[in-house]
Amino acid sequence: AVASFLDVPDVEFVNLTSASRIPAVVSGSVDVVFRTTTQTISRDDQVDFGPVTFYDGQRLMVRADSRISGLDDLNGARICVFTGTTSERNITDQMRLRNFRFQQITFAEAKQAFDGLAAGRCDVFTTDASQLTAFRATAPNPADFKIVGREFSDEPLAPMFQENDSKWADVVVYTVWGMILAEELGITQAVVRDPAQLAEATAKDPNAKNLMELKGGAIQRVLRLVGNYGEVYDRYFGPRQKTAISRPGTRNDLAKRGGAQTSRPFR
Repeated sequence: AVASFLDVPDVEFVNLTSASRIPAVVSGSVDVVFRTTTQTISRDDQVDFGPVTFYDGQRLMVRADSRISGLDDLNGARICVFTGTTSERNITDQMRLRNFRFQQITFAEAKQAFDGLAAGRCDVFTTDASQLTAFRATAPNPADFKIVGREFSDEPLAPMFQENDSKWADVVVYTVWGMILAEELGITQAVVRDPAQLAEATAKDPNAKNLMELKGGAIQRVLRLVGNYGEVYDRYFGPRQKTAISRPGTRNDLAKRGGAQTSRPFR
């Protein structure tokens, strides 16, 4: 989407671990990181963040036959986590708050931590709920696992990029906001791909006209390629997906429907 905003023909995707993502941004080896990265004040000392693209929270995953149902059942537990994450610190804080004995088993990557749970190396795997949902849904037998307990952290996930580069920050920020505004205005990928529908939408609403025309039609290119925010959400987390995460009534819904996702004026 960001590349479409700039009308850049080629994009290189780079796989990063949780521990390597911030150094990669700081060194300039990648331009932007879109993944499960929580915006925090300590990280903001090293990088800059764009708008929150997904509001998440940390939960627990256990095997289906486990008696663990929440944090209060974790005294003496073996806990799988992966390094370089807020999840690692959050679960440590929760255990110490309760004066619980626990063994933290750390891995370099989330998939390794999940495999540790599957292999019986730990009693529980903890990270953002969206990641847990994805790991459970894509397991050979999802019924072997369950996600338990309430969310016990606030994880606003946002794109990050190098500090003090306002022009590049504008590209990332307004790409996200443009996709959100398009959903607010009811402008979908299908509308943008149909000249007659697009002409009708922009003729009725000056906000839609501005959104489609500003910056040489940058958001129009984005929508033509990937769709608006809601369409992207449904593509990965919609009710028909194995990784379904309900959106209505959550902060990930549009502000006009009671959520927290909102844009800024395009004028």
